[in-house]
Amino acid sequence: MTATADRMQRTRKIPLFLAVGAIFAACLALMPAAHASTYVVNIPLDSPIYEELDTLDGLGYLDTYFPEVRPISRVEAARLTVEAEANLNQAETREPLAATLTATLRSQLHEEVGWIENDTEDIQPSVFHPIDRIETQYLFSSGAPRQWLTGPGGALNATEGTPLLPNNDGLPTAPGSNEILRLSGWGGLGGFLTGYAEGAVSGPFTREVHGASPGQLLGAEAVVSLGNVAFSFGQEERGWGTGYFAQLSNSDNAPLIPAFTVQNIHPKTWPWILRYLGPGRRATFFGQLDAIRSFAQHPWIFSHVLAFKPLPTFEIGITRTIIFGGRDNDHYDNLGFVGRFTGIATGLASEGNTHTRAGVFLKFNFPSLRNLQLYQEIVGSDNLAFEVPTLGHYLPFLNVAYQGGFYLPRLTKDGLTDLRFEYALLPPGYAIEMASSLYYTYNGALLGDPMGPNASEADLQLGRWINLRYKADVDFFYTSRSPGIYEGNVRRFFPANSVYYPYGPLTTEHSGGVAFDLLRLPQVVTFAHGARLEGKARLAFEYVNQMNYGGPSSFRTLALFSFGFAPDAAGLTWR
Repeated sequence: MTATADRMQRTRKIPLFLAVGAIFAACLALMPAAHASTYVVNIPLDSPIYEELDTLDGLGYLDTYFPEVRPISRVEAARLTVEAEANLNQAETREPLAATLTATLRSQLHEEVGWIENDTEDIQPSVFHPIDRIETQYLFSSGAPRQWLTGPGGALNATEGTPLLPNNDGLPTAPGSNEILRLSGWGGLGGFLTGYAEGAVSGPFTREVHGASPGQLLGAEAVVSLGNVAFSFGQEERGWGTGYFAQLSNSDNAPLIPAFTVQNIHPKTWPWILRYLGPGRRATFFGQLDAIRSFAQHPWIFSHVLAFKPLPTFEIGITRTIIFGGRDNDHYDNLGFVGRFTGIATGLASEGNTHTRAGVFLKFNFPSLRNLQLYQEIVGSDNLAFEVPTLGHYLPFLNVAYQGGFYLPRLTKDGLTDLRFEYALLPPGYAIEMASSLYYTYNGALLGDPMGPNASEADLQLGRWINLRYKADVDFFYTSRSPGIYEGNVRRFFPANSVYYPYGPLTTEHSGGVAFDLLRLPQVVTFAHGARLEGKARLAFEYVNQMNYGGPSSFRTLALFSFGFAPDAAGLTWR
């Protein structure tokens, strides 16, 4: 082994130990001390539990819910269920929709709700749930996917997953018919050690998806809980930020990153003067990205989010992510690794370039205006190649991306009809790192907003509850993507007639479309021995002009039908 190879091997092994120790030490120092433990099983982001909690929060029945930090655990959802029931019982009138939603949540989480109500959350026996939820899906899609192909050494190389179905955990699908099966289960040992996993098989049964395996492991983690702190390793879905249709900071648009994660299970208040921040959620993870890069392959990623509620009607949060290192981008020692990991001293780019993205989000609630919610998020990065002369002059942000909107949960006074508007403005430098391939992707899919850089999107969604059991939504959306990532920078390295411009002259892409969503709440059925059945469907249509910055126009369609089954099994327990 050469001296250079030996040095590279040491810098890949030793810093991992130091970084994990630093994560644990920092989070333990920030989080209040506790001595109990519980089982922590995160809820998949496609679960109807989130729609139920979002609706209860909009109607004003939740005081300590943080939808900006997902996933949440089953035991946290159970605590929120008990909180909503208490607020509902104290209300002057008992709203039928809120009563139905709390009853549905209690049915889905009856085991964990019992822990909360009986104060036995911290003294559970060992338990094993081999099958917690089964979901089958049929998916049909047509139309060309979006692409960002800036060539070898370019600023960004990524491909859209299933058209019109972002935030799908990067599951591989092909044009035409696809069949998907998802299966999850979990087990707990000794009252503090939890293991859970969700696996999926996706794609056409009759043929393979090019370049992808049909079998995928989703949300698989081993978790150790110490008081209100959960330490885990594995693959975890993430949705960080205020966005409803997409998240700026972290999303589950790409395949899941294996990582170490530390987070608090229930919202807690910091001591001393920090108590004025109110209850808060905190999460952080540290992992390693893919090798699908021309340079700096397998870089490290460290990310965290903090969200607080100083007032019952006001939430504030911050996010930060740094990507650094990777092959031929790690000419630093262990101290240089720690400096980059913490962001305190990122050193010289020649020794190891970094790419930082940070943001802040705010949400305001106006109960007197039918519980109107206004939210705004700002995220910027440090990429000097795409400096935007706006907010970056006054905050340590460049390439500033904006996302915001409003949610009116009581468009009608009974709370059965809601209205949502959301916009996103993404600069040319969003997700991009020009010098070292440290762009925000994993296995060729974008982390964060799936529209990518130099794009904008607007959504207007109208929803209605039907018979207190079905939720129907119609979403009108418009998108635009400009080729600034090519014209402004890549053209310096590649001529206009290069193979990286497959469609000839570049031009702005525009699209418009509509999506229809239908959700059926889980309901106990007697013929299945008390099991709960749930369902959802999505139909979407989009016309894209000048696809991929000048290609042929494309009419894209999507049809998704999903059925979930959760057996009413108590699980195997022993002490």
